[in-house]
Amino acid sequence: MSSSAPYKITEKKCATCSYWGGERDIEFRNYKPFYIKASAGKFSCLVDKSRKPTSATYCLKWRLWEKIG
Repeated sequence: MSSSAPYKITEKKCATCSYWGGERDIEFRNYKPFYIKASAGKFSCLVDKSRKPTSATYCLKWRLWEKIG
């Protein structure tokens, strides 16, 4: 991953959404997911193909990426 930004797992941004098309990694704290580090840039949205959101974009169709732990 070249350039990335961290987002708390509870933030309702494209980086933490199950529809995010870009790369991301999870950072754990005390064995629980805490941050998602997502690639910078614009990526396709799996729900709305006409959108090219960034990791920090908000959307009304947001859905939590995964429940882990």
